[in-house]
Amino acid sequence: MKRNLLKLTRPLFFALLSVLVFSSCENEVTSSDTEEYVDEVVFRMEESGNMGKYGCYSFVFPISISFPDGTTADVEDYDGLKETIRSWKEDNPDATERPELGFPLEVLSEDGEVITVADKDELHELRMSCRRDFFQRRGHKGHGGRCQPCFEIVFPLTILFPDGTTAEAADRMALKDLAREWKENNPDTTERPEIQFPVTVEYEDGSTATANSKEELKTLKEECSNSET
Repeated sequence: MKRNLLKLTRPLFFALLSVLVFSSCENEVTSSDTEEYVDEVVFRMEESGNMGKYGCYSFVFPISISFPDGTTADVEDYDGLKETIRSWKEDNPDATERPELGFPLEVLSEDGEVITVADKDELHELRMSCRRDFFQRRGHKGHGGRCQPCFEIVFPLTILFPDGTTAEAADRMALKDLAREWKENNPDTTERPEIQFPVTVEYEDGSTATANSKEELKTLKEECSNSET
């Protein structure tokens, strides 16, 4: 009787084992597909305006993103951007369309100009004006792990407006608000507010550096991005 039971149990055991192994592999593939989706979305968002560590501009967070199903989300930094995209993909595993940047958005040029971007056309114009070879012509694979900025500018900052007035930005949100208010009050101007030097930047390891001019800020950015390519 025990021998017959063993005969019945052994095939059942291997069948169950096969199901568990298959499920594990399936979950691993799904997870891998999700991470590649996140990498590509972040890559395309940065590429659309030549943004980030290897471009001419940096996002001024928080930024808004729009999903293919019509929902939107505000994200505070790159980690939040990746996590929000990842969560949406996990909830929509069959989706092939990508979320996009929401407008208007603010970006900071490598020489300290604060730019309000109204739409995709203006973003495209920024991209075309950038002479950098975005991300060394590499593809999107693994980009999510390499998108963190070289450094963060330390607040508070003094913002210098084209009319000669100044204002203090206590944080990133205040910087966005000041830039957007200027643009709304001066819709026809091509001049832009800019940060006033000197400024302090902080690297990921906690060390800091001071940029006393636009040229020095650009040099810090170039040194950082070149050291990680």
